[in-house]
Amino acid sequence: MSQDWGLIRIDDRLIHGQVIAVWCKHRPFTRIVIVDDEVAADPFMQEVMRLAAPPGLRVEVFSLEEAIRRLPQDAHPRETTMILLRSPQAALRLYEGGIRYAALNVGGLGSGPGRRPIFRHIAVSGEEMAALRALAEQGVDITFLTVPGEKARSFRDLVE
Repeated sequence: MSQDWGLIRIDDRLIHGQVIAVWCKHRPFTRIVIVDDEVAADPFMQEVMRLAAPPGLRVEVFSLEEAIRRLPQDAHPRETTMILLRSPQAALRLYEGGIRYAALNVGGLGSGPGRRPIFRHIAVSGEEMAALRALAEQGVDITFLTVPGEKARSFRDLVE
């Protein structure tokens, strides 16, 4: 088993056309794990997420606590697994819960009240920025990149 996951990605839309059309063609993913308490509690939304994926791509949905408990014993190859999270706070809780990763992709966080643009169409709240800083302090390499092929921006570059 490899050391790290194929991709840990924050995208407040979770599975959508961009993830399927671009990321899954760019990297050889065989599974997407959605870690989100709301979706884990909603069977209808779980089905929507599964239907959004192309045939042959396995989609699993875990609550945050379930992911922390189950992913360390997971037998599926890590390098072909994409983990999708809705927020930096969830990414931090996952990391603090023992799911270690070297890199984090921030691809989609929409604008709204109390949020400031940080890179292209990505906006963050104060709490989200604090969670990203905490992950960066742990040595996680955080990049802002919507889709492969675009120029990525390092979190360290943005905050310096």
